[in-house]
Amino acid sequence: MGALVWSQLKHKKKEDPWALGADYDVRGIDLSHHNGSINYDDLDSLDFVFLKATEGTSWKDRAFSTHYSAFREKDMAVGVYHFFRFDVDGKEQALHFLNHLEGKEFQIPLVVDVEQENNPYVSREKVIARLRAFVKEVKHQTGIKPIIYTNGIGYSDFINDDFSDHTLWLSSTNSWRPAMMNCTFWQFNINANLSAIAHDVDLNVFRGSRVEWEAYLKEHKPYVVSSY
Repeated sequence: MGALVWSQLKHKKKEDPWALGADYDVRGIDLSHHNGSINYDDLDSLDFVFLKATEGTSWKDRAFSTHYSAFREKDMAVGVYHFFRFDVDGKEQALHFLNHLEGKEFQIPLVVDVEQENNPYVSREKVIARLRAFVKEVKHQTGIKPIIYTNGIGYSDFINDDFSDHTLWLSSTNSWRPAMMNCTFWQFNINANLSAIAHDVDLNVFRGSRVEWEAYLKEHKPYVVSSY
């Protein structure tokens, strides 16, 4: 009997996956093929989405085109990111990313994902040099510095001293880090269970008011990635 009562109580109050980011009204998610099938119609309340497009110099996310087409039909800001490989040329990675995006429109600057996880060890000097080449090429192509996505360790190891002039999208489940590192976008939940998405998904917020969000979008007007 006790076990049954505990089970009922446990499921009576489901934890809000947005709780840690509750202070911010502007909400979004990031997606790749790993998230599985999506019921796009049930995500209309979101304000933005970041989609994985590419990795390294040849890999392409197989779900990108489907996700992009679905979200472009909605009143939602669409951004896109490239997973940065430490062990290959930075400019070549940028060209691969940009070529894959040719002709597509975005409302948020392009993003480069910089993290040690799923990367081989490469000296910090080489990572920094390759990342500089990547961001230089993206800015040359779009006229806008890319947003840098990273976590606390990646920020300390690669971003803080060398790329502090870039907009930061920070992954952290510690609520004090976003303010300390002055991030604009905050990924605060990396395994949320949303009914519209088959597998766990990352939740994000824009760290500002809705008025500031509208100003951010106005500053970064929609742009189309042109051929290089």
